[in-house]
Parts: sequence; structure tokens; C-alpha cells
Amino acid sequence: MILELSIETAGAPEGLQGLLERVCKCCCQVEGVENMHVACRLVDDAAIREINKTFRGIDRATDVISFPSVHYAPGRTARTSSRQLRREHDPATGGVHLGDYVLSLDHARAQAAEYGHSLARELGYLSAHAMFHLMGYDHEEEDDKRLMRAMEEKAMDLACLSRDGTSDEELFRRAVAMLDKAYAPYSGFRVGACILGASGSFYGGCNIENASYGATICAERAAVCQAVCQGERRFSAIAVVGVKVDAWPCGICRQVLSEFCPNMRVVCGNAKSGSFTCTTLDQLLPLAFGSDDLKQDHHADK
Repeated sequence: MILELSIETAGAPEGLQGLLERVCKCCCQVEGVENMHVACRLVDDAAIREINKTFRGIDRATDVISFPSVHYAPGRTARTSSRQLRREHDPATGGVHLGDYVLSLDHARAQAAEYGHSLARELGYLSAHAMFHLMGYDHEEEDDKRLMRAMEEKAMDLACLSRDGTSDEELFRRAVAMLDKAYAPYSGFRVGACILGASGSFYGGCNIENASYGATICAERAAVCQAVCQGERRFSAIAVVGVKVDAWPCGICRQVLSEFCPNMRVVCGNAKSGSFTCTTLDQLLPLAFGSDDLKQDHHADK
């Protein structure tokens, strides 16, 4: 996924390029397409009003405008329009140019305050909205609107910007804070983790190495042990971070996490870049062995 970002107004949040790239990539993943290329301009209300007036005949500011490059047949979207996508292939970038979109930072900031969520979530949602317009979706009819909204929410969940109130950014920050507590004298590979319990409480963990190697405890399991000792039995999300590279859970940790919540959200990143990606545990551990398998085996012996 290639995103060309042009920031043309003051006050843009740090890490905006990474945020928008993550959202656009997740939109493409939900749609089932890859190697896409889009351009985004971040402007103020005055600039987007002028763009609206010039290209749409609307003399007012709006939150986002999309300019698709691909001409889709009625009822078709990017996933079912391979021929049309090939026509927009750009040899210079190696990607398919879906089009351009324009975001108003002023509008995004006001709407974030109105809806009571972060500026990052609002900019992410507006980008997801624009991306699905660029991939052939619309919301003129009620059925089309429901479909587009469902696709947007899937992409937002995948991008760790869901509506449920859980802050994946906060999970990530708490996991990064655990890096300093890691005991890794042998490998030097420090890992921090933070798991969110169903109660809303956070539990941190770090890797604890041992000279015997086999007795080493991973950060994820350290966090789970902390939580279980406090009475938690259900979890909604976990963040796992490395110092310079992403630290995805090992096989044993995936199995331990699956014991308590097979489909929890998993946030993984590294402290150096400050970026992370999000998936779900059932994607990391498909067809997991669990308590139901033991029950079936027990009944089969009778």
C-alpha cells in the first residue's frame, strides 16, 4: 500500500503518515485487493471549501472529498473489477492508482470533539470512508449505505481504531513502558506486554529469561499470570512490543492466550518506530486446541 501524503495546514498530529497508511492498508485488506496507491491532502476548512466550490459546485467546507481514478461498472467494487484496476496501474510506483482524497483537519478536530473520541480515530475513519469511495462504494441508497458502513467498521477494527472505547494506543504505550522492566541478560531481546481484562483493568508483563533457557517466561504469559492472580478470566486485547522490531507472540503464548479468549485483539509493534499493527488471536492461531476438544475426547471414551 502506497500513500502519498501532502500536509498543507498547521497542527497535523505526529505519526499521521503511519496512521493513514495503516487505515488504507486495512481497507484494502478488507476489500481483498493489494498493491494500491492513493494520494491524500490534509488541508484546512478554507482550502477544502475552495475545492468543493471548484469541483462540486458546493460553497462550503466538508470533512472529506474523494476523487476516484477507477471507473467501476454499476454494482461493482475494486474486488470484482480487476480489468478496470489494471488500467490504472502505475509503472513508476508499481501500484494501482485508486485516486485522491482530501481531508479537512479543522473538520476532523471539531468532529472528534463532538463525538468524544480521539483525533486519530476521526482522521482514520474519514480516511476509511474515502478509501471505500475510491474502491467503488457509495451511500446514496440505504442498502449501499449499510454495506459501506459495515466495510468501514471492519477496516477500523483491523486498524485498532474500533468504537468500543478501548484505546489500543494506550495499550501500546503501557506495553512499551514494560520494556524497561524486562530481564533479558542472555538474548538482549526485551519484550513488553499489556493485557486488558474484561473488568477494564490493565495488566503489564515483561520477558524474564533464565540460564536454563527453557524456564524463560515470555512477556505475554507474565501479563496473563498477573491478571489471573487478580481474578481476571476474560480478556479483550493484548499489546506486545519489542524495542526495535515487532515482537509477535510465540506459539506457546498464543495457546495460553487462547485459553482465555480465542478471538481477542492483538496489537503488535515496536518502541523505536512507535507504530503497531492489529489482528485477532484466531487469525494468529487458527483451529486452536481448547477445552471443547478435551470434552469431546472425554465423551468419546465413554
